[in-house]
Amino acid sequence: MICKGELEIRKILLESLNLQQEPRVSMSKMHNLREQWKASLRSSLTSAPGNSTFPEDSRNSSCCKQSCQVFIKDLGWERWVVYPESITFVQCRSCGSESTDVSAQCCKPTTHDIVPFVYMDDWSSLVLSSVSLIRECGCDPGEETQDPEVMTPS
Repeated sequence: MICKGELEIRKILLESLNLQQEPRVSMSKMHNLREQWKASLRSSLTSAPGNSTFPEDSRNSSCCKQSCQVFIKDLGWERWVVYPESITFVQCRSCGSESTDVSAQCCKPTTHDIVPFVYMDDWSSLVLSSVSLIRECGCDPGEETQDPEVMTPS
């Protein structure tokens, strides 16, 4: 399986950050600022516990988690995003390409991670925002059919 295209990932992340477009920021001093924030956040952040919607034993093998590493530089955002340098982007999908099983069709996010984003806005102000990213996928045993690619920005 292939991860969503960069344009779709950009759109999802911008919506999650409540931005309509990418801020326009000068590159001067961004490298030093990025290094300072990386060091600071690495030492102070621990993985935030995700919010599990369904118990572990309700997971079905017909529901698969597709993960890909997305680098901020590959999105062309290194000019304004200070932290993180990359994220793990997860999509929930049915495992079989032609599966019609209801449990495969209900495949959806069950656990999210809250990821801090530090970026410069159009006024060169430093902004700290959080983005909810999918971590795990599964099905609720009583769930009706559900779009397997649902990702709701928080």
